[in-house]
Amino acid sequence: MTVKISGVDLSANTTANIGQAGSSGGSYTVHILNRSSSSAFVQLGVGDSSATFSAATKLLENTMIAPDESLSFSPIVCGASDYIIGRSTVASVNMTLMGYDE
Repeated sequence: MTVKISGVDLSANTTANIGQAGSSGGSYTVHILNRSSSSAFVQLGVGDSSATFSAATKLLENTMIAPDESLSFSPIVCGASDYIIGRSTVASVNMTLMGYDE
């Protein structure tokens, strides 16, 4: 197993990769922090295409996070080379992936 940490500081209404699983997949936690002064509505999912959500593998849909608040989502179990994908309605939202590649 290999330790993995990666993250993204999201722009408003832009889908982005938080990280990518290793060649044998892995298990992760995503921490989401809203640094903005506005409430953020976030989406989180897993996909096999870069920065592209699939309805079947979406984990969060329009989940509200108040200013200066955070939440964690786990476990996120991914297949080989899957992308962990995030989106927010406001800027200044961090999504950080931590876990292990298999």
